[in-house]
Order: sequence, then C-alpha cells, then structure tokens
Amino acid sequence: MLTRRTVILAKNETSYGTDPVPTPAANAILVSDVAVKPTGEVVKRDFIKSSLSQLQFLRGQRQVEVSFKTELKGTGTKGVLPAYGWEGALFRACGMSETIAANTSIVYAPVSTGFESVALYVYKDGVFHKILGCRGSVKLTFEVGKHPMAEWKFKGLYISPTDTAPAAQTLSPVRPPIVMNAALSLGAYAAIAEKIEIDLNNTISERKSIGSATGIVGFEITGREPQGSLDPEAVTEATHPFWGNWESAAAVALVLGPIGTASGNIVQVNAPKMQYKEVTYGDRNGIVSYSVPFALAMNSGDDELTITIT
Repeated sequence: MLTRRTVILAKNETSYGTDPVPTPAANAILVSDVAVKPTGEVVKRDFIKSSLSQLQFLRGQRQVEVSFKTELKGTGTKGVLPAYGWEGALFRACGMSETIAANTSIVYAPVSTGFESVALYVYKDGVFHKILGCRGSVKLTFEVGKHPMAEWKFKGLYISPTDTAPAAQTLSPVRPPIVMNAALSLGAYAAIAEKIEIDLNNTISERKSIGSATGIVGFEITGREPQGSLDPEAVTEATHPFWGNWESAAAVALVLGPIGTASGNIVQVNAPKMQYKEVTYGDRNGIVSYSVPFALAMNSGDDELTITIT
C-alpha cells in the first residue's frame, strides 16, 4: 500500500450525516499531507482484586479527525462552479457562505447560522474511510513565489473502514496562481512582506448522545476567532504606525490581492478590521522586519473575512 495512492472525495450533505454519495468523476479533490485519525475513548475497568493485572478495557465514544492541504484557486470560469471537485464544498463546511454572481465572481464569507456539512470519502490506497457529518476550519497561506495553500481540519462521524479502491478520478485542470505581483495593503500602507497566514480558527464541538451507536450524534461550529500573522519589513512610524496601532489596538483594513491574472482564477482576500496582537523584531537577509500576529474583527457582523474568486 502506497502513501501517494490516497484519494479524497468531498460533497456537501443535504441532510446532516446522510451520505450524499460523492463520486470520483464529480467530487475528487487534489490533496497533500493527508492525515486520518480515528479516535476512540478508552474505558478502563479499574476494580480492586487480588491480582494487580489489568482487566481488558472497553471502547467508548468514537469520532474521526481528518486534515489535508489543497491549492487555493479558481474554477477557471468566472462565477461558475465546475462539474468536477473543487474546494467550495470545504469552505461551506467551515461555516462560510457561498455567493455566486453568474459570470462574475464566487465569494466566501463567514456565517453564524445555517451551518453546512460535508461528506468525505478518504481512500488510503485500498482502505476506505467514509466520514459523514464533517465540519471544520481552514488556514490559508500566501507566500511569495508559491501558490496559495489551504490547510483543512475536519471532525466527522466514525464509520468502520472497508477494503475498497476508488475508480479513476476527474481532477481540476486549473493551475493555481502564483503569489507575486499582488497588492498587500494595511490601511493606506502598501506593506512589503514575504508571507501572510490567515486562520478562520473555528471551534468544533461534538454533540454526545446515548442514542448514537458511536456516542456522538454530530458536530457543530460553536465559535470562531479569526487570526493570522505576517512578516512585513520594518518602517518608520511616519510611514506606517505599527507600534502606534498596537498600543491603541487600532484596526486597519487588510486587502490581499488580486492574486493571479487569468479570468476565473483570480483570488482576493479582504478583512475590514485587522488588529495587531503583537509586534516583534526579526531579520530577513540583513533587513529589519516585524513579526505581526493579528486578529480579524467584524465590521457589521459575519464580514470579518471574505474570499473572492473572479
């Protein structure tokens, strides 16, 4: 069995925990660094007896954690969802809405109600994990000279694995844009940075139930605290008040992009209220830099972060 022979299919569920039956032709996603971690509670039988030997333990409640990385890219056609697998299903299962303007754009933004879920089919060569009711979070990484990456983490319902191999997959032919020639502005200041990370940072809580065969009936998104970090070159306070904004907890608008030039494959990120949590000095090839962890706050609500594909 080979690590590289790993396949993931993803399809949004119409009804939570009900298998929407994703197919290799319509729902396969290009992935890397796949980790599947079924977790099961160990119920110890710790009783007093004449022997110090342990009794066999029991298996209690069970769930599955899945993590993997994908490219962050467009569909290849403005404002049109593709017939093959794409990351949109994953965003929707991370507590984000999907707004499609026909032939114009696809926009993802946080929501606080009506959370969707996704079914993940994970094939580790010949071992098949069907994981339903998945909800999770995502971290985006933009590094100069590389393509944007999305790191996904999901929790879902445990189902016993089987020996099954997938059929041939239809994968996205769209190549991701490269993070170059892209604007990065903090308020009115055009920052010079090498890397920026943005983490939606959702809280995923299990719903335990004595009526469930695995002890868990589902997962809910119960909170989010969007945050991130960037590494801009240091400048004078007159140029941009990194220290002044840190002291006063002032918010600035973050704009990243557009990244890419091909229609249907241009990515832009906007955050209206970015606050610097810390500012520390660094060195990049002899140039003074800053390390700036930040938080993203709302403007009017459910708008602290938008991802637009045009």
